[in-house]
Amino acid sequence: MIRVNNDLHFVFEFMEKNLYEIMKEHQGKMMEEDEVKHFVYQTLQGLQHTHTHGFFHRDMKPENILVSGTTAKLADYGLAREIRSRPPYTDYVSTRWYRAPELLLRSTSYNSPVDIFAVGAIMAEMLLGRPLFPG
Repeated sequence: MIRVNNDLHFVFEFMEKNLYEIMKEHQGKMMEEDEVKHFVYQTLQGLQHTHTHGFFHRDMKPENILVSGTTAKLADYGLAREIRSRPPYTDYVSTRWYRAPELLLRSTSYNSPVDIFAVGAIMAEMLLGRPLFPG
């Protein structure tokens, strides 16, 4: 992590692809349950670490889960906020397909559970071979 004035820059190692690309490789077919469990577990571990350290991501989507081999890591913390920061927050965050109900209802007071909802929608998409809530 590099801080320049009030800007934080994160530097990650090279990751071969993102979860969206892996899902696309399945051509609309369901992914293997063990593969889904593996990626969801790692994603939730990353979120647990993020939330424990006082932040929530706010932009969980397959493109922001980077994959190299069997390792998955969270990326793009550009919309992240501190959990202890005070609302109101922007209600237009996250990709619509993975947006929690409170965000769809334009709430400006929400917190880290929006990340968990998004992971659930991503998991369903991997298992179904199509988005759970396209739109």
